[in-house]
Amino acid sequence: MSKDELDELDMKILRLMQKDSRIPYSEISKKLGIPEATVKYRVRRLIEKGVILGFYTLLNPRKIGFPFSMIILFQIMPEELENVFNMLKSMPEATHVFKLTGKYNIVAIFHARDMNHVSEIDETVRSLRGVTAAETLLVTGIVH
Repeated sequence: MSKDELDELDMKILRLMQKDSRIPYSEISKKLGIPEATVKYRVRRLIEKGVILGFYTLLNPRKIGFPFSMIILFQIMPEELENVFNMLKSMPEATHVFKLTGKYNIVAIFHARDMNHVSEIDETVRSLRGVTAAETLLVTGIVH
């Protein structure tokens, strides 16, 4: 489903759900002045078409024992890109892993318990086969 296939009502529903994925269909119905059955149908269709990929809980890592967050930019040899990408995705400390164009071809976000854990993660990922360079940035503030 392309953006062209989404109409204004789809976009309004998506904006409301993006702000709060737990919003009841009845509340969306009231806010948009449409029947609840229409909301249910539209959301089901958006899920089936792959527009809505899922619903999840956004956690504050600092509140669950991971006060240190870091972003690591990677330069990976092209022939190892998929392997490194998959290894990073499988690490429990990694919450987001992206493929990029440009100087760095992967960026990943990690969360750690303490500075020793930060060093441990950093050493582990830098030693992966195919990593030719990595730049680690410690996060100093987060907006949720």
